[in-house]
Amino acid sequence: MHFPLSRFLFVPLAAVLGTGCLVTSGPDETPDDPCDPNPCTQGDKTLCVNEAGNARCLCKQGTIQRPNGTCEPITTLNCPEHAGDSSEPDDCLTRAVTLATDATVQRQQTIEPVGDYDFFRVDGKLRTVYSVTVEPGAGTLMPRLDVFDQGGQWLTAKDGRPKAQVGFKARATAPYYVRVSHSPFDPSAGTGQYALTLTPVGEDVHGDGPTEATTIVPDVAGTSSPTNRDGRLEYEQDEDWFAIAVTKDVLYRIEFDTSRVVPAMAGFTKEDVKTPFYTWKNSFVEIRAESTTTLYIVMYSDEGVTGNYGFRVFRF
Repeated sequence: MHFPLSRFLFVPLAAVLGTGCLVTSGPDETPDDPCDPNPCTQGDKTLCVNEAGNARCLCKQGTIQRPNGTCEPITTLNCPEHAGDSSEPDDCLTRAVTLATDATVQRQQTIEPVGDYDFFRVDGKLRTVYSVTVEPGAGTLMPRLDVFDQGGQWLTAKDGRPKAQVGFKARATAPYYVRVSHSPFDPSAGTGQYALTLTPVGEDVHGDGPTEATTIVPDVAGTSSPTNRDGRLEYEQDEDWFAIAVTKDVLYRIEFDTSRVVPAMAGFTKEDVKTPFYTWKNSFVEIRAESTTTLYIVMYSDEGVTGNYGFRVFRF
């Protein structure tokens, strides 16, 4: 998610934080399985999967989800079969070629004939980031990569020449799907050979939401050994969430290491984790809390730049 940058760089939290107070969480409890009993009883969407504690209903085995959300039996109409390379038929999710995910893997295939799709299955591991690259070979192919989750919901895409590259994070231990095709931005009827590379980048260090936020305890201003905090934007849509317990009338300062990537930053409160109260991109930011609450700061890329970043947090 990209948040439009605010006009000013230094803001108090006046009239924004409300009158919240810190809440002490109770003892850990084993969460119930949302799929037991199975809540998926409508039509052919009877396959229940547990995604981060929530039940999600998918099309049952032997069927495929259409764009309108309905499930259809798999046929040559919704999953075409045609001549081509040795991986055919692979024109839909249910016939995707499975790729190993424990190390970098490469495959040589072709988009042939015109309109061909090649699907690949990536058995994703929770919180792991994956990078996929397609480089065209002989032919007129301008590659496009699309990524879908286990229910066939589109996540992201990238077109490119001389190559297309896309990154994504597994938000559940579940299958994800990558589709290779000729880019619709090229009006020609492109076909040809390509090389696909899948690389498991590793586990995302910081969470992508308030429930996965990394807790930060600010250093007292003037300390001789401030804590250096590190992160990495692994892919264009990556977000790193951090939680800070702030106290009324206290000034907080966030300083970035300008020798590395300086990410854009959005600020949320526990009272509203949907709409940022402000956004910044600067070497440092100062925030004065008007009430005691939890502040969430989110590091993200506003221009698609990835890489390592570093910062420190002080309280005055």
